[in-house]
Amino acid sequence: MTITYTGDVARSRSFNFLKLLLRWKGSLWKVIWCELLLWLFLYALISVIYRIVLTDSQQRTFEAIITFCANYTDFVPLTFILGFFVSLVVSRWWNMYESLGWIDNAAMHIASYIEGADEETVTLRRNLVRYLVLVEAMVFVRISQPVQRRYPDLAALQKAGFINEVEVEAMESIDSPHPKHWLPIFWSMKLIKQARDCGKISHDFFVHDLFLKLKEYRSGLGKICGLLGTPIPLAYTQVVFLAVRSYFFVALFGRQYLQSDSKLTTSEKTERNMIDLYFPFATIIEFFFYVGWMKVAEGLFNPFGGDDDDFEVNELLNRNLQLGLTIVDDAVSKVPAQVRDPFSKTGNDAPFVPAEPPHFHFPLSASSFKRRISSTIAVLPSIIPVSTNGHTKQTAVELIEHPSNQTFT
Repeated sequence: MTITYTGDVARSRSFNFLKLLLRWKGSLWKVIWCELLLWLFLYALISVIYRIVLTDSQQRTFEAIITFCANYTDFVPLTFILGFFVSLVVSRWWNMYESLGWIDNAAMHIASYIEGADEETVTLRRNLVRYLVLVEAMVFVRISQPVQRRYPDLAALQKAGFINEVEVEAMESIDSPHPKHWLPIFWSMKLIKQARDCGKISHDFFVHDLFLKLKEYRSGLGKICGLLGTPIPLAYTQVVFLAVRSYFFVALFGRQYLQSDSKLTTSEKTERNMIDLYFPFATIIEFFFYVGWMKVAEGLFNPFGGDDDDFEVNELLNRNLQLGLTIVDDAVSKVPAQVRDPFSKTGNDAPFVPAEPPHFHFPLSASSFKRRISSTIAVLPSIIPVSTNGHTKQTAVELIEHPSNQTFT
């Protein structure tokens, strides 16, 4: 599911954003709590063993290990590695979102270009929309576990009504080892061509435009398949995963409090042995940032799963089918009668409801909007012939006095 919260931060007030910290679904706390508790347990276990179980000589040896880990913890360029990786994953995630198949444009073009209210024409328009949704369903079955659980095979799609028995037989008659989600698009193109031959489409340009819409729709779904089929190189993903986990594994030792300071320098005493807090507050803050950052990338890596912020692909299928069929069937004959708009009597200004207008500032104005200028000299380009040694050279400017005080609007 997708966790929406923009309504809670409609105004940029501090308390509105603080309220977001109290949410659980899709939150930072939900994605890191398990690993955080495990890390704290291991940290406490190591601390207890160091303070109680080890002998004095063993403690001195362990303190040398702690000092070594503390000195080399910051050698890993974690911020650089994570920043680049998360940026790459978010860019890839947004490309997938922009490539999702939305039926609206294609359905409106089908409804506008294929004219007729007879049963055959209405069936044609509805089938074109159904084929588009069928393509999307077949693609999502391959890439999304929630859709795969809903429609595990072609028989389930047939039972749901996306495809009929005749179309299943036609699809199974095509001998190809590759996925056949291209086939409904091909059927749609053939039907559009037949509609043009029968006069249901009045112009060749309409056929061309419909083909473009089908191509855009198919290309978007194909791009999603390509992005998921060619992921970020595994070695890079492993590097990032190991970098974060190894950093906090070393921190289990490097952030321990040293009981003995006999072998520490004065600066080390100041840095490490001022207060025994028992609880590693600073490291926990690092854990929130770094592991939370990593969890963002892990959650967006494949947005077609069942995580809190994954795409609602099942709802998208439902929406596309219902809306597409409504556009090409119910909405075709329901264009309202045209009357003069009421704004012609009010100076073309939109009224406010309630009647008292709020303070309104037009944001799309240039820097010189309504700027007053005094009477001045404006320099305007002009071509004046100038004679130089018997030769004429085309160059010069003409100075014109600007009219007095004016306001640019």
